Amino acid sequence: MNKKPCAVHVAVTKTAAMRYIAETAGHGYHLFQSGIVPAAKVLQLIRKFDDSYRILATRGMRDNDRLRGRSCARLVLFPKVSFPEEKPEREWLFWLMATEGVGELSKEKRTMDAREPASRLPWEKQYALVSRPVRRRNGDLDYVWTWVLQDVFTARWRHAFAKAAGRVRSSRERKPDYLIKLVTSLRRLPGFQGINRQKKALITGADIPRNWHAELNLMQLGTVVNKALPVFHPERTIENMLSGANLPPQP
Repeated sequence: MNKKPCAVHVAVTKTAAMRYIAETAGHGYHLFQSGIVPAAKVLQLIRKFDDSYRILATRGMRDNDRLRGRSCARLVLFPKVSFPEEKPEREWLFWLMATEGVGELSKEKRTMDAREPASRLPWEKQYALVSRPVRRRNGDLDYVWTWVLQDVFTARWRHAFAKAAGRVRSSRERKPDYLIKLVTSLRRLPGFQGINRQKKALITGADIPRNWHAELNLMQLGTVVNKALPVFHPERTIENMLSGANLPPQP
């Protein structure tokens, strides 16, 4: 019997994947499980999740399920390394996201609620998805989602900036190279609202000499995520990305 195609698309960039996760949570998919899966088991995982949670259901099928009070699920995959086209046999990150409703996923102990501070949806140990409740004009309660740096990641940045600021203040060194490199790296972080606020807080809390603020344009630390850009490319599916990988045969 032929296996069902695993038509799961992979976001074109890390920022695009993070944006898609935030938008998916905003559509009510705030229950989740996450983890890491070896590339050799990715297709097997997709089929397992589809058998259990119907992650490959069409939009019409999901809409019908939600109208009937059933839980709907989606799967987000992204390579753990930066360049999967070169090393597609490495590990992949996954997030299984679901709506509330009748279904097995909400009953499982591993399932967490991204709305709860104690169980935020993570991107490894770097970022966390956070929400704040807002009251719409019609009186309904909704949630606005964004990404922030996790505490451990923030602490590393804070330590690095304190070190860099100390170097440019030192009467012996006054070397800006490390500070320039650090600011360049900070600008490359995804430009979500929550992360951008933390970028500014890192700069203002680092006690960097005032003359360097203008020199390095420290109040302009990257752009806002452009929601008009496409998240997916039609040909960038998990099957296409793994087709050339040196993987052991799947059962």
